[in-house]
Amino acid sequence: MMTTIKKLGLAIAVSVAISGQASATGVPTGDAGTWAALAQNLAVLQQQYQTLKDQYETQGNILNNLQGAYGRGAIGLNESINSASVVPGSWQEVVSRQNSGAYGSKQSYYEQLINTLPQELFTAPESNRAKDYQLSSNSVVAALSAGDALYSEVQVHLNNLATLSQQVDLTTNAKDAADLQNRIATENGMLTSAQSKLQALNMNLQANLANQENQATAQNEQFFRWKDEN
Repeated sequence: MMTTIKKLGLAIAVSVAISGQASATGVPTGDAGTWAALAQNLAVLQQQYQTLKDQYETQGNILNNLQGAYGRGAIGLNESINSASVVPGSWQEVVSRQNSGAYGSKQSYYEQLINTLPQELFTAPESNRAKDYQLSSNSVVAALSAGDALYSEVQVHLNNLATLSQQVDLTTNAKDAADLQNRIATENGMLTSAQSKLQALNMNLQANLANQENQATAQNEQFFRWKDEN
């Protein structure tokens, strides 16, 4: 497009120079019809030149609107990443982190609330009953602590989404708006991930409850079989 504009500009310049030269010398080089046609051709060339120039400027503005960095992607991102890393992706890692005290005050609160009986205080500390109790207690504390952390994470994402939504009317061009839209989509993805983890924790608690019932059934069966044999 720039080459075309230059060619049209050159043609206009030549036409103007020719007409100017003819006027300067005072020597007529054609009849009135010829000069009228030349003037009309010059007007058309000028119009085409202006149209192409306007189109070039418009394309330049569009290109400028699709460039640049506006910092939208960084809004609340560190807080989201830090909160999302608190609860790992697997249940084994959750229990492992709970056993290592990774959940801090949350874990201490729920341990005091549940008041787990130490395994060594059981009549038979190495019995299946004592081990099942300890395993169940650890699972419950892990689920409650992780669930508490996940609720906090969800709140971080909700706060970020509220902040991002307030930026919608403040975008300056298409690139800025696209960056904001991508950041909102990322935050929504993190929120969905946290909600999925909460659902998984709930399923693990239900599985733990089912395991307790199964273990109680097995222990009762063993007890009455032992009585029958003796």
